[in-house]
Amino acid sequence: MKKNVLVIEDDENIARAHEMILSEDFNVHVAEDGEKGLAKAKEIKPDLVILDLMLPKIHGIDVCKSIKSDEGMKNTKVVMVTAKDQPKDELKGMDTGADDYIMKPFEADELKHVINQVLEK
Repeated sequence: MKKNVLVIEDDENIARAHEMILSEDFNVHVAEDGEKGLAKAKEIKPDLVILDLMLPKIHGIDVCKSIKSDEGMKNTKVVMVTAKDQPKDELKGMDTGADDYIMKPFEADELKHVINQVLEK
């Protein structure tokens, strides 16, 4: 049975690219902002969330905190994806409970590798 992956990404082209890359191996759901992403996460209880850091309505850091503090989703894995490439940004993401952190741009194989690695932990 395929695992559920939720992509929370405000750039429609990037979200579609994630969906194309992952749809063969996972059930992929997409939300275009932090508010809709959090609502969808509560609804479907995904195995993993691919979370953009810079989101409208609710920032990615706050979405991650909400997921990790929710009793029903605390085991949901979170991979943050962002163009912010400063070490302090990565530390901030990891401090909020993210399981991994990928810098944009990245290759499809890198995304798949990180997701599989995180899900195996």
